[in-house]
Amino acid sequence: MKLITDGDMIILYLNRMYIRSLDFTDKEATEKYMKRLLKKISNKYDMSFDGYYVVNLYVDVNYGVVVEIIKEELEYLDYFGNQIEINTNVSYDSFLYELNNFDSDLFDKFLVYKVKDKLYLKIDENISDVEMGKLLECCKIIYGMKADEIIKKARLVR
Repeated sequence: MKLITDGDMIILYLNRMYIRSLDFTDKEATEKYMKRLLKKISNKYDMSFDGYYVVNLYVDVNYGVVVEIIKEELEYLDYFGNQIEINTNVSYDSFLYELNNFDSDLFDKFLVYKVKDKLYLKIDENISDVEMGKLLECCKIIYGMKADEIIKKARLVR
């Protein structure tokens, strides 16, 4: 798990091991899981969560899920202590990986896109956890609308 704070948003990167048993089509189970995850984060990172949150989940079968957590400021609702309400939105996505430097022996498992001077990889075949680890060491994950925009603009190299 990787956690990044970006202004009012918290971004969590959870690999597929964290979410193996989670069924994202079951909204209630997903919301319960996210509440438990927020409690774990609050204990580990000394953060407090209370109020209403919009949680956007970008699910990729190869990587896992990227979770964007955004607190909504609702004036008319009062929350006691650490009471949390969550609204989850799930998007099934194919992530891109912005390339910095990479071992070329794995290129045959990826589609390679080029935009200006940057290369982006999209997983074309199933890869092992070790291969995913090698990929993540040298790449930045691009997901959601940004990934869609890159694919529209990009030239497919291989």
